[in-house]
This record gives sequence, C-alpha cells and structure tokens, in this order.
Amino acid sequence: MGYNRFIYWTFPQHRAFTYRKTRPRRVLFFEECTPIMTYTVGMYLAERLAQIGLKHHFAVAGDYNLVLLDQLLLNKDMQQIYCCNELNCGFSAEGYARAHGAAAAVVTFSVGAISAMNAIGGAYAENLPVILISGSPNSNDYGSGHVLHHTLGNTDYGYQLEMVRHVTCAAESITDAASAPAKIDHVIRTALRERKPAYLEIACNVSSAECVRPGPVTALLAELTPDTTSLNAAVDAAVALLEKSERAVMLVGTKARSAHALSETEALADRIAAP
Repeated sequence: MGYNRFIYWTFPQHRAFTYRKTRPRRVLFFEECTPIMTYTVGMYLAERLAQIGLKHHFAVAGDYNLVLLDQLLLNKDMQQIYCCNELNCGFSAEGYARAHGAAAAVVTFSVGAISAMNAIGGAYAENLPVILISGSPNSNDYGSGHVLHHTLGNTDYGYQLEMVRHVTCAAESITDAASAPAKIDHVIRTALRERKPAYLEIACNVSSAECVRPGPVTALLAELTPDTTSLNAAVDAAVALLEKSERAVMLVGTKARSAHALSETEALADRIAAP
C-alpha cells in the first residue's frame, strides 16, 4: 500500500515522529524515531570532563562564557557550582582537585581569568591538575583591530594566554571548532599526566559550534611508556646506596601525593626500616 511519509518535531521535548497517511482510508500512524544528536565544542568539553571523573565544575558567569556555560549544563553527569568571584572559583577548584584528583573552573575573559590565576599559581605549586577554562572574544574579532571590553584596551587579545603559560603545563586558545577536540584533549591529557594546572580559552562564538563526538576516555588516560633502561639503572644505583648504609632515612616530598604513590612510599619505608 502506498503512503506519504513526513517527519515533524514536537517541542520542547525535541522528540521526532514519522507521519504516515495511508490510502484510501487515510489512517494516521505515528512512529517514534531517535533524533540524531549534534555535538558542539561545549558538549565535547563537558563529556571529556565527565569522563575523567568530575561530578562538579565551578563557574562565574560573564558575557564571554555564557554560551559555554549553557553547553556544559546539557551534560547531566556534572553539576555547575557558581561562585561569587573568580578567585574563590579558582580556590574552590583547587580544593576539589585535592579531594578528587582533578577539577575545572570556568570564568570569563581577562577580568575573570587574571583574577583566577592566583589560585592557579597555588595549584601549580601544589601539583594539582586544575583545568582553568576561559571564554574569550568572538573569533571574528581577532585581527579586526576592534577594541573590546574586558581587555587591556588594545587590539591584541593574546596577552592572557601568554600570562597563564607561566603557571600551567599546557595552554591552548580555541578559535575554530575543527581544532577544538585535539586542543581540549591535549590540555586535559597533559594536566593529568603532569599533575599540574592547564588552561583552555574558547572563543564565545565557538562554544556552540558543531564538532566531532569524543572518543573513549582511554585516549586521555593512557600512560607514557617508561624508559626501562634508565629506570633499571636508577633502581640499581639506589639499591647499591642502601646496601652500603647502616641506617636509611627517607625524606618524602609533596610529589609523592600528586603521583598517587603514598602507599608505595610507605611500603618502601617499611621494607628498609626507615623512620
């Protein structure tokens, strides 16, 4: 039997249905369809943050990050926690990273991110992977000669990226959707590997732009292959030193915590009877 076939959408649920009108009885049938989800840069970032185990991210709203914050809210695996200012936002993320292993803070350009850098500097000293995410001017404004608000009053918008590089292990500016997934992955992967803060800057008109879907989280968590030759040589040298000593003493630094090696450090102390 021939029939006409149409697709229409119902709002606000955004559920797709197929409409079929048969002949000659003109009976209506409705078949529920699965809509195809479009992934955006903001959704990609949210998914990656959720994949590494974050249940919350901290934020201060500003005109350069409003669209990004809306995109992050679409991910129901994370809650958005608002702070009264960017310095508090940074320190909230720093404390969260101490408790949960990593954290994210979302702020606006210049007046927001520069304030948060004090907390990011502290996270750098304490070896904490806090990801600072800042909205930035529209990508069409770069190179236009426009003097914008929330800037230093000149036409160079790259000063914030230059500043934050001194207190992070990786920093990227995203002004197009095509390069966003690779840059997001690079920043998150490096922060987790180095146990240091990292920085992402996303142009305000790019947050809702379409991009590819994120792949498995293993792409971010894969460990580097160790240099076994150097590792074995270091172990042999340490064993030779311990064998010559009458009583060993261990002085443990803060990086044992950031490397998640506290239990191994305690086991080594017990093994060599170190106080």
